[in-house]
Amino acid sequence: MNSAEQTSNDFAPYKSSSAQQITTAPPPPQLKVSKAFHHQDSKYKCWSFHAKTSAMILAIIYSTSFWYLINGFIGFINDDEKRWSDWAEWIILILLIPGVICLFVGLFTKNQYLLIPYTFHAIFFAIFYVIRVIIYIYIFSNAEPNDIQEAKKRMGLESFNVSNGVIIGAAILYIIHVLLSTACYIWVIFRCYGYFRDLKNFSGQTFIGPEP
Repeated sequence: MNSAEQTSNDFAPYKSSSAQQITTAPPPPQLKVSKAFHHQDSKYKCWSFHAKTSAMILAIIYSTSFWYLINGFIGFINDDEKRWSDWAEWIILILLIPGVICLFVGLFTKNQYLLIPYTFHAIFFAIFYVIRVIIYIYIFSNAEPNDIQEAKKRMGLESFNVSNGVIIGAAILYIIHVLLSTACYIWVIFRCYGYFRDLKNFSGQTFIGPEP
């Protein structure tokens, strides 16, 4: 009898200690937290202003010059003495009008691609004026007195007793001013471009901070 019980116990399935432990339920799946879009992120700031606000200020400042451009161009057309450089200057200045209009439309519609025309205009404007000022520097450095007098007349300085050195120094400062201001304008537009691009590509529903 005892041997039969022992034989049955030998053939009984073996239960491991791990099988005897109480199995715990897996943890519930965690919900994925969607990323939020921060309107007032530091990468969208230009100094203490938002990039969109800075670009709007820039557009308003340039739009105030439209009346001067139109009146000045009418006076230029009626002028008898015109050079190719004068034509190029006025063409670049007049092209500022559609550039600023595109800038306004891009700011109101949040279309980053409409900010590009103004950027190209600012670059061409800076290149043209730097080249023109360099030509004047060369004239006041090496040219004959008659050419210098003609350059002073075109600059409106014929009635002032200003030395050539002072004019050259002012021209160099003007080049620095043009380059620095153009770099600031492009930086503002670039940050505004990035803001509109990120806002358009954002697929979430959570926003932080007031929209400018």
